[in-house]
Order: sequence, then C-alpha cells, then structure tokens
Amino acid sequence: MRAQIFGIFTLMLSANVGEAADLVGQPAVDWNGAYVGISAGYGWLRDVDRQFTPPLRSSGDGVVFGAQVGYLHQFGAFVLGGEAEYTRLDINFEGFPIDVEGAFATKARAGFAFDRLLLTGHAGATYITTNIGLEDWGWVAGLGADYLLSDNIVAGVSWDHMQFNRFDGTLIDGQLDLVKTRLSFKF
Repeated sequence: MRAQIFGIFTLMLSANVGEAADLVGQPAVDWNGAYVGISAGYGWLRDVDRQFTPPLRSSGDGVVFGAQVGYLHQFGAFVLGGEAEYTRLDINFEGFPIDVEGAFATKARAGFAFDRLLLTGHAGATYITTNIGLEDWGWVAGLGADYLLSDNIVAGVSWDHMQFNRFDGTLIDGQLDLVKTRLSFKF
C-alpha cells in the first residue's frame, strides 16, 4: 500500500515539475501587438531668446491632450517597439501672444515587463507648431509606465522632455515637458 501511495505521489510530483519546466522563461502576460490610445495631462514650456542682452526668458503652461498609435514586441521580459503621437498643446507664453499649438512625435520604446507592469524609456524626434507660423524639429526623450488592466486595455503615465535649439532659425532655444496619463487599446 505504501508503495502505491508513493508511486501516485511521485507521478503527481513529476507531472507538476514538467508543467513548471514548460513555464520557465514564458512571460505571464503578452505585451506583443499594436495599440491605439488617447492621452491627457499638463505641459510646461520654457525658452531663452538669445538675441537680447541679457537673454529674454519666457515660459508658459497648460493642459494637453492627444492620441498615440504604436507597436510592441516582447522578447522574454524585454519589450521593444515604436510609437507615433500627436499632442494638442495650446500653451501660451506668459505676456506674449504666442501659442504653441501642437507636437508630433515618433519614438522608439524599450523596457522591461514585470507581469502586467511595463516600464519603458523612449527617444525620438518631435515637430512643434505655433500660431505665428514658427515650426521646427527637435528631439524627445522620456519615461513611461503602463499597466495591463485586461487583455486589451492598458492604462499608463508618461513623461516627455522635448528640446529645440535655434527654433525655426531664430536665436530661441526651447524646452517642453509633458506629463500625461494614457489609455490604450491593445490588439
């Protein structure tokens, strides 16, 4: 009788060890796929106009909202992808009739998945438009955290830092920081 119980116990244990071995290296959550989403947050703009002595410094801030589309591919816990994004800014410089209206960005994303949590960094190019016709390319870099609420719904936060040197051929250097909450649908 002891031999039969021991045999059944050994068989059950070996089956569980086999299942566990199959799961080694397999992520619990799948971050692969395309996604689309919306965002909302706040932005801070600072610039330095170097054509004056001393340089003229100005700033502005305001609510921002936008939309993003991207694709992620998972390699174990490592996740790599790309994203295109539009952010409506409407940030007015304090004391000046100049509005920064929109930001277009393309970014490479890379990070690590911890089950339903994805932590990433991103970098790429951005294009800013204003209400007075000035527009220019700059660079963007930042960080993000996404949480998979279900198989298809992702909630997250992100921070973007955008930098512009000699904006549209002027002596103006600008910086824009955006903090946004995001909601995406993953296909």
